[in-house]
Parts: sequence; structure tokens; C-alpha cells
Amino acid sequence: MKKAIRLSYYSYDSLGNPWVSGGGAVRDFEVLKRFAPHAEITLYVGRYPGFKEQTREGVRMWGLGFGSSNWLCRLTFSLAANIRLLFDQSDILGNSASIYAPVLAGFLRGRRFYSVYHHRVGKGSREKFGAWGKVPELLEKWMFRLGRRYAVSNASLAAHIHAVNPSAEVFVTSNGFNSNLLSLPSRPAAPPFILFLGRFDIYMKGLDLLIPAYVKIAAGQGIDLVLAGRSTPEALEKIRQMLPGHTGNTEPGSLGKVRMETDISETRKAELLAACLFFCSPSRFEGFGIAALEANAAGKAVLASDVDGFRASLAFGETALAIAPGDITALEFGLSQLVRDAELREKLGRQGRERAGDFSWDKIAEKEWNWVVTKYRE
Repeated sequence: MKKAIRLSYYSYDSLGNPWVSGGGAVRDFEVLKRFAPHAEITLYVGRYPGFKEQTREGVRMWGLGFGSSNWLCRLTFSLAANIRLLFDQSDILGNSASIYAPVLAGFLRGRRFYSVYHHRVGKGSREKFGAWGKVPELLEKWMFRLGRRYAVSNASLAAHIHAVNPSAEVFVTSNGFNSNLLSLPSRPAAPPFILFLGRFDIYMKGLDLLIPAYVKIAAGQGIDLVLAGRSTPEALEKIRQMLPGHTGNTEPGSLGKVRMETDISETRKAELLAACLFFCSPSRFEGFGIAALEANAAGKAVLASDVDGFRASLAFGETALAIAPGDITALEFGLSQLVRDAELREKLGRQGRERAGDFSWDKIAEKEWNWVVTKYRE
């Protein structure tokens, strides 16, 4: 029987996208597949090389745009999505918002349209891209002012939107994780290692700070650093140039005490979380911080920057240590604390696992669906 409600959701990022495929893509899919029993779901994503249309766990995935590079694929997706949204007859229209692949036509569709924001970039786009970054920075400001309905992943972003767009309806949600991590046994590795887990976005994730801080504080103590996640060849090469003892060897994992693992499976991710000494992510900004929450769920202490996204996913002082974003001295001090204090690591990890149990994709999706469908039912 055909379902009464149809929902179209637009997001450049998606699982499998070779250039991004970050936490936002995970969140979109985990929530949408839980919407599927209530509605017909079509997820429109960037058509990256090798993309194939498919229906996965009740979510129909359709590609828009084309291109052999990230920016061409972003541009063509944005153009195609904006045109399509003007004529989309679905009952509910959603967008995982990105200032680098903007979907603005939805703002013309009234309360049928809602935007999901994982984080606020702000001046970070200028710091990352120079003068060209001013364009997305200004675009983001207007995107916060034009919309009627927003779902955001932290209270700070909700407050900002309310301040610039008082009439907007803002729903504060969160992210979840694989609940199997709550029962994951710890398996300390030899040699011990500090773990970073996430997309290899050097500026956003603070990898340009983490590597030299690790070299100064922990490399001489027989402790490795493992960088695990999705990367582009360009980002890998830039990271290799930062590593001590760089010899031009292009094989990931072969340079000194810093090991890189890309395109890891869920099984391998769990192995790394079980084996690591602690988790570290000195991001300059974050939407929610799923990887940090996953580390807590696995019973591991976390060292993370004091930004909105981590304040939403962690309890600083209870499950994690906070450092000022962009402050390498603070990062070095935090690394030193967790390297030398096993009792502190154990305490933060234990309390982190206890708190992580409050986050469930089922509960998150149920609350979000009730909010999404409210205006449709009115």
C-alpha cells in the first residue's frame, strides 16, 4: 500500500562519498531509515563517481549533479537540487544544509521545508579559504535568516538562529551512535596509541595542531598516534609532509609513530576504540561530535576542544577534558595529563560510557519525526 506521506531530503554528503562521507552523512541515513516506516523517503545526494541509485533500508537514494572533483560535484549538485526543489511535489522537504553546496530554493516552499544544521562555520570559512571564504560566510548568515524551520544539533546554534531570526521554529536534536560500543571490552594495544577518528579535514579537525603536539608530548614515550577515517589523496599528502622523519614514502602507516588508516570498516573502528589509550580531537568547530561520543561509549577518555558540537556530545570535566580551540599549548597540556594519569583516563572513560547510554538513534529519530510531521498534519 502506498504511504500517505512523501518526504524528499537533499544532502550533498552521503555514505560512500569519496570526498566527505562524514558524521552528517551517518546521521542523515540513521534518522531517515527510521522515518521509512512512516513515509516514502527519497534521499537526493551528490552523484560522485561510481554512485549507484539504490534503495537501502527503506531509503531511496538518488544522485544529482556530476563531476570527477569535489567542487564540480558540489556545484552541479547545488544547481540540480535548487531547480528540482522548485517543482518537488513531496509533502515534506528537508535539507542537510551546507554553505559549500547550498540548497536555497527550499526557503520558497514555506513550512513544508526544513533545514538540518550540524554546525555553524562562521568565520572559519575565511580562515580556511582566505578571501574566497567570505562568500560562504555571508551565505551562511542569510541561510540562518531566511528559513522558517530548523533542526540543529546543539543549543548554542539554536540560540544564534533565534537571535537573528526570531520568528523561526527551531528544534534542538542530537546524534546517536552504534549501541554495540556500550558493551565493547577494552583491549589495550602494544605499543599504546592515542586515537583520532574522523574525516581528514586538516583545518576543521585541527590535525595541524595534533601532530606537532603529539610529537612533543608523547612520541618519545613509546606511544603512537593513529589517525583513522576518510581522506582524499591531497589531504594524505599534506599530513605526510607534517610527520617527523618524512622520507617521501607514500604508503599510509609507514612514517614513524604516526599511523594512518583510511576507509576503515565499522569492525575496524570498534577495534581501534577498544585498543586506544584515549581519544583526541582538537577540532576548531564541530556539529555534534559523534566520534567523541563513540569513544566515550567504548569506555575511553576524550580530549577535545571546547566548541559547540563537543559541548553537546560530551560532559567536560566528567567524561572528557576540554581545551581551547586552536590553542596548541592547551592541547599539549591535555595530552600530557592523559598520557601520565591512568586513573583519570579510567574515570573519564567509565563515566563517559555511563552517560553515552542516554543517546539512542531510535529515540532521536522518533522525536525528530514528530517535529518534522507536525506542520504537515496541521
